[in-house]
Order: sequence, then structure tokens, then C-alpha cells
Amino acid sequence: MRRLRLPGPSLPDLSFLVLALFVPLLNGMPLLNSDGDLGRHLRLGEHMLTHGLLRQDYFSYTKLGEPFVGHEWLSEVAFALAWRLGGMPFVSVASGLLIAFTYAYMTHMLLRRRVDPLLAYLVSIVAAVLGSFHWLARPHLFTLLGVVLLLGRLERDEEGAKPWTYLPLFALWVNVHGGFLFGLVLIGIYLAGCLLEAVPRQGRAEWLRRARRTAAALGFALLGTLVNPYGISMPLHVLAWFKMQFVIDNTVEYLSPNFHQLDSKLVLVVILLIVLGLTLSGRRPTWPRLLAILATIASSLIYQRNIPLMGITALTALALHLDQEWRALPDWLGIRGVFQRDSQGRRSGPYAVAVALPLLLLTLYVSPLSGIQAIPGEWSPRIFPVEAVRKAREAKLEGRIYNEFIWGGYMLKEWPEMKVFIDGQTDFYGEELTKDHWKVGWLQPGWRDVLRKWKIDVVLIPSRSPLAHELAREPRWNMWHCDSTAVLLRLKAQDDTTRLDPDSAEAVLNRCAPPPASKPTT
Repeated sequence: MRRLRLPGPSLPDLSFLVLALFVPLLNGMPLLNSDGDLGRHLRLGEHMLTHGLLRQDYFSYTKLGEPFVGHEWLSEVAFALAWRLGGMPFVSVASGLLIAFTYAYMTHMLLRRRVDPLLAYLVSIVAAVLGSFHWLARPHLFTLLGVVLLLGRLERDEEGAKPWTYLPLFALWVNVHGGFLFGLVLIGIYLAGCLLEAVPRQGRAEWLRRARRTAAALGFALLGTLVNPYGISMPLHVLAWFKMQFVIDNTVEYLSPNFHQLDSKLVLVVILLIVLGLTLSGRRPTWPRLLAILATIASSLIYQRNIPLMGITALTALALHLDQEWRALPDWLGIRGVFQRDSQGRRSGPYAVAVALPLLLLTLYVSPLSGIQAIPGEWSPRIFPVEAVRKAREAKLEGRIYNEFIWGGYMLKEWPEMKVFIDGQTDFYGEELTKDHWKVGWLQPGWRDVLRKWKIDVVLIPSRSPLAHELAREPRWNMWHCDSTAVLLRLKAQDDTTRLDPDSAEAVLNRCAPPPASKPTT
């Protein structure tokens, strides 16, 4: 009897397997703990699942009752549903599967465009490595997938994608993340490229036909952005964020890459390889692809959060352009031939499903496998004020709090009784409140006036911060809790005479969180 032989995984399945296992199992803690925004998304999603769509703020005292545009409402509901199904581990696995599907589909899309299988796989892996710098359990993961889906339409063969298909794509995209703006810009870039290609007489009719099709696609995409519960207010709200120059200039992910750091050096290497590939190809890419490469490289050099978008867009365009030159290279060790042979006749999907289902069952509350607890899924007490918040909730602590910026989202989820001063949604809180927060946090002139203006009587901040040491020495503030991560101070009541002297309070703070050893500087 002929031996039954199962085919190996397809290249998209292989990409999916690697990332679906790596992200939650080995990268789960950074995925959940790199900033506090996940807590905010979970709290807002939970609120909407219980009470319906948010149209005003309920979570801070600084903006209480003011109109609210939930430009990520659908992804927040999705995150909250994942949390209900299996808690933080399920959120981690679901985020990992979303990331895995994004880059697996990128591989699939390149193979459908007849790119050499080895080149398609390598390009997708490099794009994934660049994207890993911003792999967080946040709504922007949906934008990464949206860009891949959009490129698949823009790079269709001669017949092109039907313009009306852009409407449902953007109708979904606008409700999950504000990155739909990048999608609109990308369509505009392809439209401009088609018009530039139509300038010479040769091929003008074809490129003008593509330009008309792309213009129609842009029109349908714009219509799609209006399909949301907030109407025109949704895209206008997202656009207004770019007017907040102070917020942009003081948000880490909107700063330029620091090329003295290892991860940014890798970005530089990839950019140089793109330039080298374009130089050695001996021919110009089509204008749509060239403009996409140049625009996304420029955007990644201005805002480091755009590096994952550059990885997907620029590397896709480069692979499509260099496929001919790549195939002309010698096939050392026959590796390209192996990929070519093994990629033929294999269906994508079975292996992806085979790994996705067990991962989900490992975290699903109703599954007996959830007791294994193989997937990391907790808040890190080294990053968030876990112990301080636990004690404060047990003591039913009340008051107007000034909180560390990145802890705001965590507090929304884990200390729902306490309304926050600010959290990571700066597009809602605005520049003035953000400036007030920065003034206090960095002890700028007038910082005490900010505390008085907002009648703040509770402060929760990192225990090694300059503000913690300053308040510890002020007789008006009592140290209520202190650990290596956070210090919680309360404003002393007028009849309260219990108070450590400033030197003793400073000593307690230093014991809780010893200052790091100083290094000589030049």
C-alpha cells in the first residue's frame, strides 16, 4: 500500500506558524505591557458592550461629560470580547494571530503577483521584523492588515480591483483605527504615479485607464470613511490630531528614529538595502511603486511609528519591481529552487488553522486547556503600579488624582472607581491638559499651580521620578504607599499632624526605589 504522505505547509502558512507561536509565547509580555493603552481599550470596550456606543467621557474628572468620538470603537469592542473569552492571555493570542495573518497574507499576495517564492518569503519576514518594534496589543494592528489588503487591490494585475470594493474595506477600517488616513494617502500616491506614467505617449491610454480606476477607488474609499456611527465627525476628529504639534513633539512613537540604538540601525540597514536594490536594478520602478517607496521611507524617518507601514509598503513595491533581477541571480545551494518546487500545489490555511485553534483553546475560559497557563497574560508590576492600585482599591481611596501618563489606561481598567487626570488618548484630552501634565511631571515653573487648579489631593507616580522626591520633601504631602515601581502620596488634611520629616520621607523613598548608579558623562 502506498504510504500516505501529508504535504508540508505553504509559504503563507509557514509565515503564519512562525509568528503565531512567537508573538504570544515569546513576546507576550512586551505585547501587553509596553504601554498602558491596552487597559484603556479594554475599559472602553467593556463599557460599550454593556452600555452602548460612547458619546461622552465618563472616565476622567478633567474632561468629564465632554463630547467623545470613539474613532477606535470597533477594535475596542473586539479587544473587550477577547478579554471576556479568555482574559489577557486570550488578548495576547488574538493579537498574535492578527499579526501572523497580516504577514502571511503579505506572502500570499506577493505569490499571487507571481513574485519568486523565496523572495516573497524573505521580504515578508523582513517586514515582520521591522513591524515587531511596534507590536502592541492595540488597534493599530488592524491598520497593518488594512495596508496589506489595500496593496493587494492596488497591485492587482491588468484588470485591477473593482473600485466599489474599496468602500467596504474603508467602511471597516474607519471604525477600527485612524490609520485609514494612511490608506487614503496611499491610494492618492498610486493615483499620482499613474498620472506621471501617462505623461509620455507610450502606454498613455493604459495608464490613464488605471488613473481613472484609481480615482474611482479613492472616491469609494472616501465614501467608506463616512460609514461609521459618528459620521463626518470621525475623519475630521482624526485629522484634527495633526494640529496638536506639542503632543506630537512630546510623544515617543512620533519622534524620529534614534540611529544610535540597535533597532533603529536595523531600520537604516533595510533602507540602505532598498536604495541599493533600486540602484542595481538598472531600471526605474513604475511611478506608483517608486512614490510609495519614497513616501513611506520619508514618513518612517519623521515618525518612527510609521516604520511597520514602511516595511509592508516599500518592501512589497521593491519585491514586485526586483523579481526579474532576483530570478537572474545564481541559485546558490539550490535554495531558490527548493522554495519554488515546494510552493507549488500547496493550499494555504490548513496548517494555520491547526496551530490557531490550540492556541485559542489554551486561553479560552471554557476550555480545560486554559488551566495550563502556557500563555503570559498579566500586567507587569515592574511597569505598572500593580501593588499600589491593589492597596488603594482595598482601602477605597478617593480623591482627585494626578497620575503618570502611561498609567492612565491601566488605571481605567484596574481602578475603575478612580477617575483619572489623563491617559494615552491625547487626541481627546487636547494640548492644554497635556501641557499641564507635562508641567507637573517635569517640575516646570508653575507646576504647583496646576495641582492647585485641578484640586489634586492624590498623586500616583513612578517612585524614581523627580516629582516623587520633590513631593516627599514637602510637608503638605504624606507618603501613603511606596514600592520599587510607584509611590502614592496624599495631600495632608488640615488637622493631620502625622508626618515624617523631609529627610525621613526622602530616606523611605530611597529604600523603596534605590536610585540607579550614576555613570560618568562627557
